[in-house]
Order: sequence, then C-alpha cells, then structure tokens
Amino acid sequence: MLNYKHTLTMQRDYKKHGFFSFVPSDSRNRELWCLKHGESGINSVGRVLEVSRKGIKTKEGEEKVVLSGIVADYTAKIPFFSWEERKELRKDKVVQIENAYLKRWNGVPTLHIGKNTSVSIIENYIGFPSWTVLMKPKKRAIGEILNCEGAFDVILEGDIVSVSQPWGERNRKRIVLDDGTGALFLEFEEQKKEQEADISFGMPVRARGNVVAEESKNGLVLKLIAEKLKISREAFMIRELKNFLSRYT
Repeated sequence: MLNYKHTLTMQRDYKKHGFFSFVPSDSRNRELWCLKHGESGINSVGRVLEVSRKGIKTKEGEEKVVLSGIVADYTAKIPFFSWEERKELRKDKVVQIENAYLKRWNGVPTLHIGKNTSVSIIENYIGFPSWTVLMKPKKRAIGEILNCEGAFDVILEGDIVSVSQPWGERNRKRIVLDDGTGALFLEFEEQKKEQEADISFGMPVRARGNVVAEESKNGLVLKLIAEKLKISREAFMIRELKNFLSRYT
C-alpha cells in the first residue's frame, strides 16, 4: 500500500510530467535538457534509444570496445559515449547513470560514461515514457537553448530576422532565426545547402536539427544545423499583405 508521502510524490510527478512516475525518485538525479559542458558528478535516469559498439586501439596499443548512442528522459534526448563496454546499455532499457560527466562532441552536449561511472538497469519502469514517445524531437525555446549552450535533435519555430552575405563567401548566406526569446544562426546540413537560396527576411520557419556550440574570439557562438526545415509561406504572405494594407489604410 502506498503511504501518504509516496502519494504526494506521485501527484507532483503527474502534475509536472503528465504521467505517474514509478521510477525510484532521487533528488540527486538531473534532467537531461540542460546539462552543460564541463559538468561532472552527473546522476540521471533515462531510456536508451540507440546504442552501437566500436572497436578502437588505445595509445598503448591495447584493443578495447567503446559504446556510443542516445539516451532520453521526458525533457530531452542527448548523445552518450561510454569508454567501457557496458552490458546495461541496451536499446529500450531504462537505466540509472551515476557519476557521469558532460563534454561537447562536434559542438553537441554529450554525456560521457567513464570508468568511475556506474550504470544499472531499472526493471520496474512503469510510467516512464516509451521508446516511441522519446524518439520524437522536443520543441524548445531559443532563449532556453542559449542558456543551456546547445541541444540535440530539437524543433525550433521562429522568424528569419537577418539574411546577409559574409564577406568573401559568395555562395553562402548568414541567416539569423529569432523566436522572441532569443536568436541564433541557422545553417543547413551539407547535403541540404541548396535550401539557403529559398530563405529570405521575415519568413516564419519550423526547423529540426542540432544546436551546436563553437568557440570564437567573441565567445560561444550557437548555430542550429537544420536537418529539416519547413517554410510557412502562407503565414508569410498573410503577414506581408497585412503590412502592406496597414501602410495604406
């Protein structure tokens, strides 16, 4: 029978997440949505969405197996890298990770599982979001992502507020996306570079991709590398028509 304290905890979980949580609670556990480069001692619970094995050779000439993949909770997805082969890191398993650390990999926040990290499977995961639910990208606010210094596989919606031609780069555009909470640069994956030609000032867009961080002489620069992008041409035309009418009425 559930005691009163446990019942209150379940009620708070339901109000916060929209589902009852039956995963053992631990105030030390961190949500995955805003882990930052350089943080260590990270404890978290997540479901393994993808995992792959790769054999490498160390500097000492020793052969070993490392793991890479994606783990997620109800707040976000994040790539992970394990320097040790862990049988617990299996697809669709909910795991408790303790004492991990966060470093960027190709500009994306990545959870690193080292030799001092412990990983255990949580067997009774009733109420934890399913693999299918967690595979879907989360819609996020740009301001939130800027504060978190990056994000993996997210959806951003906003307006194109600047389109310029960088000096010396004839075939490239510098595009800025703004959603009212913040602004960042928008670029395309290499195989989709031709989509830049369709972008113009004022267009409302919905984009999916990774927000990567790059060090520059002016500090950290964040860019959305778009995998998919949808231009709301109808909304754009309606807005332009309203602007035109407001000037002459």
